[in-house]
Amino acid sequence: MDDPQPWLQTANRVLIGVGLAINTPLLVMRIYTKIRLMRKFWWDDVCLILAWMFSLGTQAVILYGFGHAGYGIHASQLPLSVLSTYRKCMLAASTIYVPALAFAKLALLMLYYRLLQATHPRYIYAIYAVGFIIASYSIALSLALIFGCSPIQKSWDVTVTGSCINISGVYLATAITNTISDVTLMLLPIPIVWGLRLPVIQKIGVLCMFGVGFLTTSISIVRLATLMPLVTSQDQTHDIALAAIFINIEANTIIICGSFPYLRQFLRYHAPRWIDYSLSSRRKYSSTESPSAPVRKPGLTQLQDDIERAVNHTDGMASVEGNIERGPREVL
Repeated sequence: MDDPQPWLQTANRVLIGVGLAINTPLLVMRIYTKIRLMRKFWWDDVCLILAWMFSLGTQAVILYGFGHAGYGIHASQLPLSVLSTYRKCMLAASTIYVPALAFAKLALLMLYYRLLQATHPRYIYAIYAVGFIIASYSIALSLALIFGCSPIQKSWDVTVTGSCINISGVYLATAITNTISDVTLMLLPIPIVWGLRLPVIQKIGVLCMFGVGFLTTSISIVRLATLMPLVTSQDQTHDIALAAIFINIEANTIIICGSFPYLRQFLRYHAPRWIDYSLSSRRKYSSTESPSAPVRKPGLTQLQDDIERAVNHTDGMASVEGNIERGPREVL
């Protein structure tokens, strides 16, 4: 290991540090909001906490890989012992990362479930099906990664006699299946939202609220594009540094996207001036508003409130149903 500065080591360290500095407080904010403010701590929160733990483990392995396993260094410059450590790190990071993505997606599906169970019961079956598929392929990929070689030690020790399945194919399958599931999660709420009798701008606003996974989908596609040449690369220890960039970005983004929708509810209680209005002023306005008063046009704020109330199980479902019945003129 003559190279004192592995390729992209600093970039990966910065991404991990900045990512954790953003997603950890946001996750704490979400947990606090769900427990103390909304009093609706549920299984989706447990799943996101587990996703954060596995995401943290993945990034810890990547950091270890740059320091001890030859990440970012040409394979020709590494001794056999370091190459063995590299294989161990690859196996560990891949095995840990699969459940990180799975739990984050299951948390999003549970959010869909809570929003749609009263107004769109038929879509619950689609949510169940997608959740079952995600859980199934995640378990299958994890088992394939762990038990892909017989004996297992051959996964990282090339001197051991035995046989292995196409591990590179498993790595590629992991990226492909996760990208497909990301796209599915992004498309799932579109027919529901587009069926609402709302102006187009409000439909787009609701889709943005639902489609928090759009960013992770884009990152997942880029990560897939970097992994495809990596599996056939003759210098994987060096080229893994670029793939690690997008793994770190995605590992942090899945937590940020899962926590960000609750920031508005948090600010309402602790920094109401940072948003359009406070809860107290809105309630006062609603109570004093006469039937003949001009119709308000709060833009996307009303739709955001509808979704938040649905999550809070107060009057959200009734509000969404009311929007469907009233039509676009009264919603505005």
